[in-house]
Amino acid sequence: MKKGLFVLTALALAAGAAYAAPILPTIVGHDFNFGGHNSDSKIEYYTNGAQADVLTFTQYAADREVTAYWPNWPKPPVYPVWDAQAGTDFGGDFVLAVQFTGQDAPQGPFDVSLTGTGLNTQPGAADLSIYGTIKINPNVTWTGLLWAIDLKDVVLYGYSQRSTYVLEGLGTIVGGKVAEEYQLVGQIGAMRGHLDFIESPSNWIAALYNPVTDPREDRVRAAYSGETGLVPEPPAVALLLMGLGMLTRRR
Repeated sequence: MKKGLFVLTALALAAGAAYAAPILPTIVGHDFNFGGHNSDSKIEYYTNGAQADVLTFTQYAADREVTAYWPNWPKPPVYPVWDAQAGTDFGGDFVLAVQFTGQDAPQGPFDVSLTGTGLNTQPGAADLSIYGTIKINPNVTWTGLLWAIDLKDVVLYGYSQRSTYVLEGLGTIVGGKVAEEYQLVGQIGAMRGHLDFIESPSNWIAALYNPVTDPREDRVRAAYSGETGLVPEPPAVALLLMGLGMLTRRR
């Protein structure tokens, strides 16, 4: 996946058009690998009629979705992530709740771009959380909530009627043992990866699909593989992204 940070050009802003804008976050440290899937069989993606589409990966003790943590990504060391209970089973728990409230895809081959935000509307509430255990050395072990982000902007984009799409998000780090240990609370965090739809319904996702105008009520199994971590925080870029998120939601 490309690294870098893509924002709307001055020309697009001047034209007042919110064309499909990948976030493409650059993760510079505290990188967690994950492969999210609800092993309790709960449906991940719900189109929800003419309301916002919802994507949810549940908190479930038996999930083994988070595999590794790189504090200095991409440099070593790398630590395996274990369960948050006994710390003896490999893999932590990935939790996510986001909603898609609109679309901004241009006409053309690249014709799916869903825009949204975190599902938890309370300020400072986490939309992405990781639970598990990291054993740094014989004397230092972190267990419980390791990482939490309040997602401000979420995008899902790709080509219509495919089974795989890019899913990215950007927001504020709000907690977790790793964030607290390294004083990262209040800084910008991101997620990036691929969302794979499993046994998707016909005409999914349709070109120029808009979650809040399409009346379908489909429930689709989905798996999300990717990473989450810390991203740079140039003040101008951070303010621009927050402004774009407000503009997208108002549209």
